[in-house]
Amino acid sequence: MSDTPATHDATVGATSPDTAAAPTTRRTPLTFESARCIRTPADVQLSPDGARVAFTLSEWVEDQPKPRERIWLVKTSEGAEPRPLTFGPNGDSAPRWSPDGATLAFVSDRGDADKHHAQLYLVPAGGGEPRRVCLMPRGVSQPAWSPEGSRIAFLAPEGAEGADRPEGPQVNEGLHHTRLWAVRPESDTAEPLTPPDVTIWRFAWSPDGSHLAVYYSEGPGETDWYRGQVGLVPAHGGAVRRLTELTRQAEAPAWSRDGRTLYVILGEWSDRGLVGGDVCALGPAPRDLRNLTPGIEISISWVRERPDGRLLYAAWDGLGNQIGLLDPAAGAPDALARDFWLGDGGWPRLSATPDGRRIAAVRGDADHPAEVWLADLTESDGAPALAWRRLTHLNALAEETLDLLPSRPIAYEGADGWRIEALFTPPADDRRGTPPPLVVIVHGGPTSAFRHAYPQTLTLLDMTTQLLARAGFAVLRPNPRGGIGRGVAFADAVLGDPGGKDFEDIMRGADYVTGQGWADPARMGIFGWSYGGLMTAWAVTQTPRFKAAVMGAGVCDFHGFHAESNIPDWDMRILAADPLEQPEVYRAHSAITYAKRVATPTLILHGQADESVPLNQARAFYRALRERGVPTELAVYPGEGHGVRRREHLRDLLDRLVRWFETYLR
Repeated sequence: MSDTPATHDATVGATSPDTAAAPTTRRTPLTFESARCIRTPADVQLSPDGARVAFTLSEWVEDQPKPRERIWLVKTSEGAEPRPLTFGPNGDSAPRWSPDGATLAFVSDRGDADKHHAQLYLVPAGGGEPRRVCLMPRGVSQPAWSPEGSRIAFLAPEGAEGADRPEGPQVNEGLHHTRLWAVRPESDTAEPLTPPDVTIWRFAWSPDGSHLAVYYSEGPGETDWYRGQVGLVPAHGGAVRRLTELTRQAEAPAWSRDGRTLYVILGEWSDRGLVGGDVCALGPAPRDLRNLTPGIEISISWVRERPDGRLLYAAWDGLGNQIGLLDPAAGAPDALARDFWLGDGGWPRLSATPDGRRIAAVRGDADHPAEVWLADLTESDGAPALAWRRLTHLNALAEETLDLLPSRPIAYEGADGWRIEALFTPPADDRRGTPPPLVVIVHGGPTSAFRHAYPQTLTLLDMTTQLLARAGFAVLRPNPRGGIGRGVAFADAVLGDPGGKDFEDIMRGADYVTGQGWADPARMGIFGWSYGGLMTAWAVTQTPRFKAAVMGAGVCDFHGFHAESNIPDWDMRILAADPLEQPEVYRAHSAITYAKRVATPTLILHGQADESVPLNQARAFYRALRERGVPTELAVYPGEGHGVRRREHLRDLLDRLVRWFETYLR
């Protein structure tokens, strides 16, 4: 990837003449320990006047087992230095500017009375002691100021602390609805805006502050999110008025400037928090939902309407991200910047001033880690352009001292002749006479995608790529159908066919790489987490070509998954089947059905407290392989959920994974 991420962009690695000399420090290979210097900015929030940017910074600190988050602030003037706005050992997140730019709301569990539940706090933008606004028994999330600044809305679960831990039996699932609340900054008492029998997942104030658009469900469970609808709630509270008849999920609601249209991103997504699809407009009349972008081959994740009526957008675009403008009438995106990556994980987004002329974002590329950037949207001879300026150097140490092994974008023909994109990483010593062993890494989701990006310490698959390549393995990271960044049709192609043509896409990638002589076809391994773990289990039951495998948090038995997972809607959607009506579909797509075929040594990794993919999936596959005499090992990480977060657990997981491939692929 070029150091210039896009047309009209300033060079990402730009330096002044007096600092352009190459650093003399010897670069250090990226390891688990050395990667701890990488810091992760996220959730940038540009002040209404465009003069300051608030953001969260996540970093490892010596005395804590997990990364710590704090609120930071940087002015947008030339030469300004970022500074922390909050302090203390606990986590601070979700900074939100008051409309006058004088105050920041955020959430934190800093107080003794917070009881480890994040509460709503206010802090002067110039600095000072944060003040808790109200105390909610189960904490708060998603603070948002009303347009005139008189109230702050947020989400908070129902129920008193400890109510779901009775001394007697737990009856049913013990779930709690999450309601929409509002509080006045000068008060200490929040008021509910929605009924207690509805769960709100996302909301947005209307421009005049009279209503809030909500994405909601009638059930309280994580699985009910898949069946949500868009509705409207009066700002003073009341019943939710349903506006849609959705069959898939909506996210990132954004109002038109006149308040007559609500824009949402629509898609069929595997996980809450992974956003990218078509832009749809909801008019004043209920059920008046129009798809503005049918057939586009990117996945838009965020929009804001500008004064001229065009939509500023952020999107997934192949192996990277894209920023551009969209005319709602024409529906054709006009890219302003591409071939870089935006931060904020599975929901690439921007922050813009009210006039849409200035934006802030977390961005980087393959050679440069995440930093906070500012861009002014200008027009020259009628052609819009983004002029970028870097505001932070939070990762200068990593950028100038870590030795990263480069990956290169490739493309090959997948099933049905579809073009499949991937990243290929040669091993550190790629000059040996024989091709190296190959490890294929499969991403999760499947609503996800590998991006040509600088590795982050919190991104397991990126770290694994670097560690494996450093240990002498070639690594292939394909983006098969079912993923994000290639449009809705590409993403939907996996529905009803998991382990079918998406698996063929993956295998054709391995064939392409080995056919080029870049890796040894006789020494191939496979690894994935979540859906990637599912595909790993599936792979070793379908082909003997993999000589080692690592299954992370993967599904092997769809019937067992449906019975215990907190997202049973997911399996019904991806299989396009009902477990009671079509049990044969569940068996046909479950790796456990074919476990007697497995000869591949398989390491199984799982979090003990994983609610999405329960531990029974790991235990079932482990037992099946062990009973057949297949070399296998099960590592269960106590207290970990669907992702492994604690430092010592991450270290063990990465070490164990590399050792497994070294044992069976050398």
